[in-house]
Amino acid sequence: MDDRVDQFIKRHRLIPQGAVIVVGVSGGPDSMALLHYLYKRKALWKLEIIACTIDHQLRGDDSKEDAAYVARYCRKRGIPCEMRSVDVPGFRKKNKLGIEEAARILRYRVFEDVMIKHEANLLALAHHGDDQIETMLMRQVRGSFGLSKAGIPVRRPFAGGELIRPFLTVSKEEIENYCQTHGIEVRRDPTNASEAHTRNRFRHHVLPFLKKENPKVHLRFQQDSELMTDDYTFLDDLAREALPKIVEEKTTNAFCLSINRLKAAPVPLQRRMIHLILNYLNNNDHQPAPFEFVHIESILRWLDGKSASGRLDLPHRIVVERSYDQCWLKKGMREATSAYEVPLTIPGLTTFPSGQIQADVRHTYSGVVRGPQYFICDYDKAIFPLMVRSRKPGDRFHPAGLVGTKKLKKLFIDQKIPRELRDAWPVVIDGNGDILWVPLLAHGACSIRPETSRFLCLAFEPTDNFRRICNEGRFTGDTDY
Repeated sequence: MDDRVDQFIKRHRLIPQGAVIVVGVSGGPDSMALLHYLYKRKALWKLEIIACTIDHQLRGDDSKEDAAYVARYCRKRGIPCEMRSVDVPGFRKKNKLGIEEAARILRYRVFEDVMIKHEANLLALAHHGDDQIETMLMRQVRGSFGLSKAGIPVRRPFAGGELIRPFLTVSKEEIENYCQTHGIEVRRDPTNASEAHTRNRFRHHVLPFLKKENPKVHLRFQQDSELMTDDYTFLDDLAREALPKIVEEKTTNAFCLSINRLKAAPVPLQRRMIHLILNYLNNNDHQPAPFEFVHIESILRWLDGKSASGRLDLPHRIVVERSYDQCWLKKGMREATSAYEVPLTIPGLTTFPSGQIQADVRHTYSGVVRGPQYFICDYDKAIFPLMVRSRKPGDRFHPAGLVGTKKLKKLFIDQKIPRELRDAWPVVIDGNGDILWVPLLAHGACSIRPETSRFLCLAFEPTDNFRRICNEGRFTGDTDY
């Protein structure tokens, strides 16, 4: 393993002589092996190493002891160690984020702070070859676009220096063997065994099959990642060169495009120019870009339509407006009552004015997940693409378990939904435009058969206004499937 990592570092020129390196260390086998590997080369490469360990306050005393163990390990070897604690639960609640996203944001803030404090050149993280496989497969299934499909990058700019990942060429098994060979004690996070997380399901079910077919499959995926990175970077550079030709006006939070000039460009460049603009607008919030292939294609299909004007709403407060040959892409606050129509990311998270929907595809369904905030149906019988939109005049749906149809307007009246919220209330429709689900209120006709092998599971998380209505009990909601 040492020789392969040495060669990987040399080929990518990751670590220059005399570098100051901050190493992210959780106490698990991956990061402990990385710390040990770099520590062995400290004198040879004239390195200055600083360990950084973080208690995310997610597992009580266990996470505290993880950080304390790393600090003790470093103290015995004379390695400077920055031990920090971050309030992920509180940050998550305040900013309405998922646990993983909240933890990532706070973790990288700490890394940046430690790098600046020690004037470090590099941040070294212990992502390995198996992580690369899982990431690339997950993003492929989710429908990621562009460089994101290439998975975990070998290096990227970070905090005035670079973030590097020297272990992308080795497998998890090799790392475990390395720890055993060198007598490295490690800490274990029990949540890594839980199949509640998508990554763990790929790890437990997909990865063993690939390893059986080719024990060195992680090397093939890493090779593909590097090739894809080169190709996508080249195409993105072409898109950046072409972009000024279609932009008619630009501000900090908006781009105005010529639709005719956009359509005149090759389709691969059209996609990438739209993607570049979306990422630019979203990066004003310094958050990971949520835009995937479905969002880009929805914009291009919409611009191909016959309508001379209109509006399309995307995640993270991105608004697309059309007026004849001009198309505006804007970042800003939406009014609660504005009309919207957003394609559902499956699997993945979709955000819209009244809340967000988490979509998952599962192979088992216990029947435990029930209620008006959830929707379950046979994935293979669903008609795609699914969309979440605001109501439209004349909307009707076929309520589950009932004969005939019902007006959406009557549903709102029966459930005593305030008029000011009706226009923003989410409605999930299928590819035929039929209403499948009115979150928190009613399920449309759907079926789960004894032979169903894949279940589409949707979960709605409302904004504060909708949550307040739930708490006040202004409606009953249906709970039948």
